[in-house]
Amino acid sequence: MDDQEPSKVETIVKVCVLLWSATLLSLSYYEPPDGKKLVDFDPTFIASIFSASTASLGFQIKKKKDTIVDNKNNKVGIK
Repeated sequence: MDDQEPSKVETIVKVCVLLWSATLLSLSYYEPPDGKKLVDFDPTFIASIFSASTASLGFQIKKKKDTIVDNKNNKVGIK
């Protein structure tokens, strides 16, 4: 099969799905001062759609590995 460039319609649909899922995820975590959530659902499915749509557009979302304490050059406690 020939490698084809993605069409404009395909890219527009992917971006629309990305924006839709990002909006729903944001609304699911937002709680206004009156305490009543705007939408109330489990965001797991929407999060999977969000990550799949970012991957289909070529984005990689990785969590940076945090080092809490780096003791490789520290000689405290060594006799």
